[in-house]
Amino acid sequence: MGIHPVSVTQALSKEDIEVDGCDRAWLNGHEILVQSIPWRLAVASSDVCQLVLSKGEVSVQFTLDFRIASKQDLLGVEEQFIRTARSRQLDVRAVEEFIAASSGYRTAIGYCDGICSYLYGIMAKESYAESSLKYEAYVGKFTKSAVELAVYERPIARTIGSLIAFHFNQFKDVSKLAHHGRVGQAAAKYAAWTRGGAPEEDSWPASSNAISELEALLTDWNTERIIRWAIHPLDKLTYYVSEMESFLNQRIEEYDSVKIHLLLGEVYATSCDVENALRHARALRNLSAMEKWAESMIRVLGGSQ
Repeated sequence: MGIHPVSVTQALSKEDIEVDGCDRAWLNGHEILVQSIPWRLAVASSDVCQLVLSKGEVSVQFTLDFRIASKQDLLGVEEQFIRTARSRQLDVRAVEEFIAASSGYRTAIGYCDGICSYLYGIMAKESYAESSLKYEAYVGKFTKSAVELAVYERPIARTIGSLIAFHFNQFKDVSKLAHHGRVGQAAAKYAAWTRGGAPEEDSWPASSNAISELEALLTDWNTERIIRWAIHPLDKLTYYVSEMESFLNQRIEEYDSVKIHLLLGEVYATSCDVENALRHARALRNLSAMEKWAESMIRVLGGSQ
């Protein structure tokens, strides 16, 4: 903590701050009373504070980067994003216009940046002609977006975070962010399968219209197809087997191919197509995150290799 800056994005109260083990303190080069630190930091909202604490001959420096967004600015960025997203014209110009329209909401620029990182990632992932980013750059953009948005307790931030986690097969994280949405339902199935259990579909609440709209606005096409398939009962998915097999043979991300292999394995096992179920299980048996599922599938179905 003394080496790397710490970003503070949510308002603090004096009760949130505890100082112990020091007898002298300096804030931005000026010595202050140790007992005054909590209220001094609690009133900061947009500032980089250099805090030095010392006891005897030992001192530690902390860099605190306060980026506390006002509710008004957060709402302003969200309104601009919804306006952009509803146009259904995702391209570089649309993102640039969103950035320009959000520039007045100064305290929420970090929020805007996180959303933009995701949008640029989508354009790279789907190989938009106007995007200057290479296809593989989407991973970095998604990762950056997830980090930037993790500090905001907002529906858009949570939805984007859940979609990114779902893409990267971090199914447990999805349930924390979007348990009530379709992506949360799909992730719950995958999480249960990878644990070696069966999904409890009857326990899922119906998705609200607001969350469904956000998912529809934010979900890329490949992820949308996987979610649509995954939320179906397995015995209803036999109709889509050829479509899923064809999808698997296209140029898709390895993260997505894992989800399709697993889903097809479960579908074939449910329809007693042992040969094909084993084929998909064996495709995942060397992946540590899927090994438990694959080995269990092979063992249950009697596949020796």
